[in-house]
Amino acid sequence: MSIFWALLGLLAILGLIGAIILGTRYYERKRTEAMAAAAADIGLEFSADQDDALLEKLQVFALFTKGHSPKMRNLMTAETDLAALTIFDYRFMTGGGQHSQTHQQSVILMQSDSLDLPNFRLKPEGFFDKIGAAIGFQDIDFDENPEFSKLFTLKGDDEVSIRNFFDTGMLEEFVKHQGVAVESARGLFIYYQTGRKQPEEIQQFMTDGYAIYSAFADRLSRSSPAQG
Repeated sequence: MSIFWALLGLLAILGLIGAIILGTRYYERKRTEAMAAAAADIGLEFSADQDDALLEKLQVFALFTKGHSPKMRNLMTAETDLAALTIFDYRFMTGGGQHSQTHQQSVILMQSDSLDLPNFRLKPEGFFDKIGAAIGFQDIDFDENPEFSKLFTLKGDDEVSIRNFFDTGMLEEFVKHQGVAVESARGLFIYYQTGRKQPEEIQQFMTDGYAIYSAFADRLSRSSPAQG
């Protein structure tokens, strides 16, 4: 009798796992349909499938070197006179087995040869970032804008170039965009926030990302990063 109940319990667990998998697949399929519709409304090209070459290119950014099992889906793209735009869902895993955790983001990528940016990583400052800064880990702060320094952690290989690039205007612009994360490399940058955006939020997400692009372009027009 105990074997019967054990088998019954196992079947119940397997059934629950199967239901979760089917539910997840259904949800993701409906999301893809809604994202395709949102892309059409905005006037962007859409592809549900991963761009392997693009994902490889993005390995220059810290976000894309975290965890394992990376997956890119629901790509929205446009080529404009100013930059190449890509918006997409990104997922990666940390841990394994019962301790695995899925992390999901909506990401905006902007690519343009005119973006001669220093390499940096900017994200909201959390509890562990404060501890890290207290024990000597890099966090580039600005005495002239303590609000920025309180809100964000800023890191990069060339601190002098980064400090020159983040002039008064740049610091004030990011204070207006609390909660965002940005990583840059020569000719491109990514913009993201915690979690995935709903399809109806994509247009505003794109507008916010473009505001950062415009701030970068304005900064580069004022003077080169090397000149400050």
